[in-house]
Amino acid sequence: MIVKIRPAREVDLPGVAAVLQDAFSDKMRIIFGDQPAKVRTLLEAVYIGPVRRGYDGVLIAEHAGRVVGTLLIEPMDHTPAESRVYENIAVREFGVPRMLLASFLLWLVGYRPARNEAYISDVAVASDCQGESVGQQLMTYAEQWARDQQRARLTLWVAASNEPAIHLYQKSGLVISETRSSWLTRLAYGIQEWHFMEKALTPSEPSSLITRT
Repeated sequence: MIVKIRPAREVDLPGVAAVLQDAFSDKMRIIFGDQPAKVRTLLEAVYIGPVRRGYDGVLIAEHAGRVVGTLLIEPMDHTPAESRVYENIAVREFGVPRMLLASFLLWLVGYRPARNEAYISDVAVASDCQGESVGQQLMTYAEQWARDQQRARLTLWVAASNEPAIHLYQKSGLVISETRSSWLTRLAYGIQEWHFMEKALTPSEPSSLITRT
């Protein structure tokens, strides 16, 4: 499959939300209940502020004008105004009790990366495009982005049971450096063990990222 990897624009965000909803539907139901349309609205709200300001670490894979994959490089900062907009949308769509529960469940799997990290999250490929190297191309672009930004390493957390994802990350040169066990995530998500994976990056001269095909 021929895809273009590029930073997301505001017009791409409904497609980004749809791919994430498709890829993480089981976890979304646990966190937010069975309300996929509201989840997509909330996912768009997460990205829209930084993307409007020009943050280029929200990546998409595009095929025939359709978003078929996405990847987020963190840290992705929000201004206080953007955070207030997100909170208002969250409460409007889900109500305060559900969002309090959702905040706790998200905190269980959250991670605060250092400024010199390129932390990989929200890696998702549309179900009908899996097995077409889309994830690998997103990771390749993300690594070059990190080098251009002079980040010291690529990092991510992944469920120890997610063998396809671990294989993808290992192909990209990341190695498991730590394994943690959490009975809370086992109760919430059915996932007890997590691997921290990382890859040290040699600084390189900033270069213009080329759209990959």
